[in-house]
Amino acid sequence: MKTTVKKALEKMGFTDCTPVFHQTSENTTFIIKKEDIPLYTLRISRKNSRTPSQLEGELKWMKAIKGVNMAEPISEILDIDGYFCVFFKYIDGEMPSYNDEEVLYNIGKIAAQLHKFADMRLDRPVWSIENMTGRNGLWGDWRKNDELTYKDREVIEKALSIAAEKIKEYDSPKYGLIHADLRITNIIQNDKYYAIDFDDCGYGYFMQDIAAALSFMENSENIEALKSAWFRGYEEITPLDTRDREIADSFILLRKIQLLAWVTSHTDSEYVQGIRKGFGAKSVATAVTYLNKSYNIM
Repeated sequence: MKTTVKKALEKMGFTDCTPVFHQTSENTTFIIKKEDIPLYTLRISRKNSRTPSQLEGELKWMKAIKGVNMAEPISEILDIDGYFCVFFKYIDGEMPSYNDEEVLYNIGKIAAQLHKFADMRLDRPVWSIENMTGRNGLWGDWRKNDELTYKDREVIEKALSIAAEKIKEYDSPKYGLIHADLRITNIIQNDKYYAIDFDDCGYGYFMQDIAAALSFMENSENIEALKSAWFRGYEEITPLDTRDREIADSFILLRKIQLLAWVTSHTDSEYVQGIRKGFGAKSVATAVTYLNKSYNIM
């Protein structure tokens, strides 16, 4: 990886800069500094995770978006020994807090602003139910999680089947390019809120972005207030109807199980290693809550 970073810096003429490892999650990122001042973020994509055409689609969408604070790309795709590298403008700030209504309000506003540019046709993933939670899901198969019992899998499958029916009935025209991973760790906060990491942008229903925003907060006691905050932010930009609000829980369930698949299939990630223990039980709890609400037990 050090050789890849060195070659990427040379290709951009950044030979007087110093790379500092940031993290490995889905991809590997480095902060690029000059005289100890951070200037850029270098993202090195996991091998075979994206094609050049898909990466070009991501950058084209980002360049087309106006009026949204984001970490803008400053390079094209660099193929360094089979690793696809992209440099982005560095955004100074902090990751926002979890379970904070003001944060969710602002993420809702960002999502609505992004959805104004949802009609572009690009080579990007389709975030269908099958691609999110199927046996050949793009993030892996959640069923292979070793924390789950046979009964746990039955509970999740039952909840997913109900969600699938509700989404089929929903069938909203509010569909197109979405960020698809607009969660707390992909927001930078200073005096403004910035969206980062468009690596998972693709095609889905707009309301899938509320599910992404609530990642790792699905079981919060404050979940209803957090959802309401996101809705308020979104409606500062674009109106929603009752059907949009009602379908949110189904997408939240799908997202939780998609994350379970990701946690199950990315055990080499340091980030995943830190959250993996107990994630199966939390996912089952989300499914149980969803079933109870669907059957009006709660």
